[in-house]
Amino acid sequence: MKMSWYHRMLLSYAPLFFVVISVLIFSFFSILNNSAQKQIAMTDDSIARKVMQAVDANLKASEQMTIKEIFTDEKLKDFYTYTTGDKTLFDYFVISHKLDDFSSLLPFSSSIYMYNEQSGKILSRNGLSDLDQFGDRDFLLAAYHSKIAPVGWTSPRSYREFIHDSSEEQVVSLVKFFPLDDIKQGAVVVNIRVRALVGFIKDLTRYDAGFIRLLTANLEPFDRNMALQSQSTSVQELKRERILSDYTGWLYMPGGQRDQKLSLMSQFNDLWIIVGIATIIIGVFWFTFITHRHYKPIQSIAVRINDYTKRKSSELAGVNELKFIELAIDNLLERTSQYEKLHKDDLLIRRRQVLVDWLEGHRRMNETEWKQETTRLQLPSQFDRLAVAVMEIDRYAHFISDYSSSDQYLLKFVVSNVLQEVAQNEGIFVWNEWVEPQQMAVMFYLNDSQEHDGDKVYDFMKKLQDWILANLEFTVSVGIGAETQTLGGIPQSYAEARKHLSYKPVFGLGSMIGSRDVHAKTEGRIFPHLQSVRTIVKSFRTDDGQWQTHMISLFHALKKGRFSQGDINHISNYLIYHLNKELMEMTGEAQELWTTEYKPVLEALVEHSEKLEEWHERLVMLLSELEPRVRAARYARNNHELICQVKVYIETNYYDCDLSLNRISDHFEMNPRYLSKLFKEEFGEKFIDYLVRIRLEEAQRLLLMTDLPVQTIAERVGYVHVISFHRAFKNALGIPPGDFRKKTEVNSKG
Repeated sequence: MKMSWYHRMLLSYAPLFFVVISVLIFSFFSILNNSAQKQIAMTDDSIARKVMQAVDANLKASEQMTIKEIFTDEKLKDFYTYTTGDKTLFDYFVISHKLDDFSSLLPFSSSIYMYNEQSGKILSRNGLSDLDQFGDRDFLLAAYHSKIAPVGWTSPRSYREFIHDSSEEQVVSLVKFFPLDDIKQGAVVVNIRVRALVGFIKDLTRYDAGFIRLLTANLEPFDRNMALQSQSTSVQELKRERILSDYTGWLYMPGGQRDQKLSLMSQFNDLWIIVGIATIIIGVFWFTFITHRHYKPIQSIAVRINDYTKRKSSELAGVNELKFIELAIDNLLERTSQYEKLHKDDLLIRRRQVLVDWLEGHRRMNETEWKQETTRLQLPSQFDRLAVAVMEIDRYAHFISDYSSSDQYLLKFVVSNVLQEVAQNEGIFVWNEWVEPQQMAVMFYLNDSQEHDGDKVYDFMKKLQDWILANLEFTVSVGIGAETQTLGGIPQSYAEARKHLSYKPVFGLGSMIGSRDVHAKTEGRIFPHLQSVRTIVKSFRTDDGQWQTHMISLFHALKKGRFSQGDINHISNYLIYHLNKELMEMTGEAQELWTTEYKPVLEALVEHSEKLEEWHERLVMLLSELEPRVRAARYARNNHELICQVKVYIETNYYDCDLSLNRISDHFEMNPRYLSKLFKEEFGEKFIDYLVRIRLEEAQRLLLMTDLPVQTIAERVGYVHVISFHRAFKNALGIPPGDFRKKTEVNSKG
């Protein structure tokens, strides 16, 4: 039977078409499968490394926290100072409670026990026990008497606390000797539960079947309920796929069930590639031969078939690519959500640190840096004016005694939320952070449409104060700083707000204190003498030997005036307030002396002194008795001499305009934050405040004793710009330097 042209063309091309397309499809999927396997392996490897980094970071944090807590906390260190009969059960209970609190801070579920070699005692969260009765005795003694000091975390081991315990649990342990660099007196052992580690990894990977397997250096799984996926996997393959932690020596092995889904075709990957190439070559020759033979009649048909082939292949490839991309995007979104949560938690911490550094003058920003920083912190950068207010919880000692730690945190959280709600209602943006346990700093973004002179800030904080008074069982006082149009004026506004808040003993609890309130009080009888009180307290704190001289000057000034018993009580309360503030920033011994022995006596002195002479004599006697005891506590600290050297360096180089905390830190080879903290603890004054005070004292002397221009005096005391000198001088003394000189000259002539 003679075939038509149509059937001949069909029989010529159809077999070749289906054979070639089928082989190409199989080859394509084989290559795609191989590529997918590589991508999955790379993804698994990346996830395993992230898991390893997360586990190592938490373990390192646990180790660092343990070292810091054990070797700095006096209660825990006290466990190793053993003298027969010197400790009661209550002492051990306090140490055990402290140990339990510290254990709850560690990243993983863990247990801690301490060993005292001299006493042979073991102290854990469950109490005190003898070494012979301790279930982990063998491990402890082996590690303690080992010739090689234990380093890092152990492999999983069995642990039980008491020898009579029937159940054991798998833990990894960290052993640290006490002390680190001297003859060891004992050890502390941190045990982290293996199931907590395994659960942490499962939570990170969101894969209950153990997508990331944690192995020891001997290839033993941490999770004994999880067998290896393939018993036929060779040791060489395991080593090739594993990821080794340099910190712990543990192995993180990615893979599992999802690795095997596409493994069948991958076994024949090379074969399919060869077959595909061969088929393409044969097909090219076959198509060339047929096309050459039937070129003219089938030219149009060949073009259509070729277009169809390309279109069909593109559709098939597209389906599989989308599935692969969908899987990759799902995994990426899951990881992104986790990182966003971590970023949000970190954002709150960075906001507080940036604000504290800025307010305290440790960091200065220009407009470009300000915009970059606010963008990173997700805060607005536009403003017309800025102002700072400082809110303080009244009677904070009663506050912390009346409420538990969790209740204190909740109440502070409520106050912060109410503040933000008031700001939203008022159309103001505020940036607030708790800079001290009892103090919250609030920075206001103000625009030109809102009233000046602090009225907006005053009314705003008054609403918050009234809400707290009506709804909570404590009161707050507020100090308000001046408004500023520049970023550099914020530290001065903050310092002014704190200075105003320091007048709380005069204004009373629940007061709102701004510059207008202070100026109004200045016209009164006792207000001018409050600066003398602050000078006495500052002199007493810095131990410069001049406080008695200042006290005599205050006594004579009060004796010349006409002051009521109420006025003397106000001055006494102001003195007690500032003494309490300064001494509570010193060491624990000085705090205890003040709170238990001297503060109650001074408070009684206020109530029972009827004559000014009696008040002065008893006050000098008490402070003279307290002075050497505070001095002994101060000199007992190791860093006292170093901080005194820093103070002398500031007094010697105050005129240097480049003098800063960072420069002094480099000179004494110390961390700037740590140096600032030590300086504040030692002298009760921040570094920047002390530097400004020294410069302004010298500026006052030059204004009174010389005829030098203000510009020259500003340069001599370390100010490059006379505007900055004017602002600092006015903030500290209330008048510009030129007016200060004129006023002094008028008073001297009069």
